[in-house]
Amino acid sequence: MLPVWLLAVVGAVLVLTLTDKDSFAWLLLVFVLCVLVSFVLQLITATKDGLVERISIASSGSFVVVLITAVVLLAR
Repeated sequence: MLPVWLLAVVGAVLVLTLTDKDSFAWLLLVFVLCVLVSFVLQLITATKDGLVERISIASSGSFVVVLITAVVLLAR
């Protein structure tokens, strides 16, 4: 879960610092990438028990990061 959350934070910082136009589109791309990475990382572990819970926790954490970034973008 931590690598996915770190990816979300890094992506959010990059969106905040590097984009002037279409910031929300880039933010959506960051979130989709985080969800895909969470699926891949959980499938690599090959542990069936708690798979859905781990994916949902990783995706929820990424969503919170993206949500905070979207609020910051709206406040600009």
